[in-house]
Amino acid sequence: MRPICSLGKSGWFSERSGCYLPAGRPVVMEDTGIGCHLPVGLGLLTYADVEGAVQCLETVQRDYARHALAARELACEYLDSDRVLTRILALARV
Repeated sequence: MRPICSLGKSGWFSERSGCYLPAGRPVVMEDTGIGCHLPVGLGLLTYADVEGAVQCLETVQRDYARHALAARELACEYLDSDRVLTRILALARV
């Protein structure tokens, strides 16, 4: 049975992943639909089944330095608190 977060394609993303990326640690996670919100494939990779998970892990292992740098860059671009909070405040019209 698959968890509702992957079945619903809600884009669920764990706080742990949010900590790994800025530390330059690539994230391999089940596809929850996060690709609609963040770029996936470099630094952040998603899979739908066991074979896909193995492929993602092998991909990261083949070029860890590139994926580590991409993870850090992704975090700076999409998860930086100044950017995120500014956008939230603008959406709230504050």
